Amino acid sequence: MKKILVLNLGSTSSKVSVFTNYDMLFEDVIRHNIEQTNLPLIDQVPIRLESIKKSLEQHQISLQAIDAIACRGGVLKPVEGGTYLINDMMYHDLKTFKYGFHASNLSGVIGYELSQELSIHSYIVDPVVVDELIPDARITGIKGIERRSIFHALNHKSVAKQYASEIGKKYEDINVIVAHLGGGISVGAHRKGRVIDVNDGLLGEGPFSPERAGSIPNDALIKWVIDHDFTVIEANNELSKHSGLLSYFGTNDFIKVEEMMANGDETAKLVLDAMCYQISKSIGSCAVVLEGQVDQIILTGGLSYSKYLINKVKRYVSWLQNVTIYEGEKEMHALNVGVMDLLHGKISTKSYE
Repeated sequence: MKKILVLNLGSTSSKVSVFTNYDMLFEDVIRHNIEQTNLPLIDQVPIRLESIKKSLEQHQISLQAIDAIACRGGVLKPVEGGTYLINDMMYHDLKTFKYGFHASNLSGVIGYELSQELSIHSYIVDPVVVDELIPDARITGIKGIERRSIFHALNHKSVAKQYASEIGKKYEDINVIVAHLGGGISVGAHRKGRVIDVNDGLLGEGPFSPERAGSIPNDALIKWVIDHDFTVIEANNELSKHSGLLSYFGTNDFIKVEEMMANGDETAKLVLDAMCYQISKSIGSCAVVLEGQVDQIILTGGLSYSKYLINKVKRYVSWLQNVTIYEGEKEMHALNVGVMDLLHGKISTKSYE
């Protein structure tokens, strides 16, 4: 019987779970006030660590009973999918934000520091920087600029593996298209266990989302940046946090916009229909990447609870292949499975070098 502590830290909250083998004992979502989240990320470490320890105390879980720690992967250099031991190099890259600033880095930082204190191991599983793109998917029309792979890798691979298991196959034996539909949207072509093409779920091409811009015509985007006198950081912030539904309606709450549509708001209907249209186009593109050899289309993420969105997308894509829905996301379970499978010898540890 193994006990796994699972840490999934976001910009405004810290999710904490403990599992015994594959069964969750508890899950806490710790909300942090704005004074805490406005601090530089690295200065939040002691505050968040203390809140994690308090959560364990409240659930009468001793740190000394923990066998390993599973952490949400942060912004690192590109890696293949899998479960990685957090070594000194990874800890350094996370703590110094070498490859980018994101609160998810704190999961690995805190996990590593706790593991050192407890003399156990800490791991990350399928971080957002999983990169398995084929060469053709990287090339753009400008020499020196390549497309990158940054997407909801943890949930993508988790639901693809779940589907494979349900039909009695291995993930490595199937071709599926996975669309993660949440605050950001990423649609990936999974071929025999590798995500060979996927839109950049943060700042790149693809559908717009509740708060992200998605693909924008080049000339209009350049003019928009110049007209607003944005720095690169400011433009990135607008494109990734203040666009999409938020730009049109002042809210990133999909349910509210759906309610607006139901009450006769024609603009709300047009924009939601356009989002479904763009999601469906991305799914169709992935079908081409897989040369039509698609075993299933999978829709997941928070927006997959919307019957309107799901039915609309199904109308566009169900002629390609059947559609399976895995509502929401089960990141805590996916993180635990990634480490538990390792401890049970089902998979091997990958090394961050």
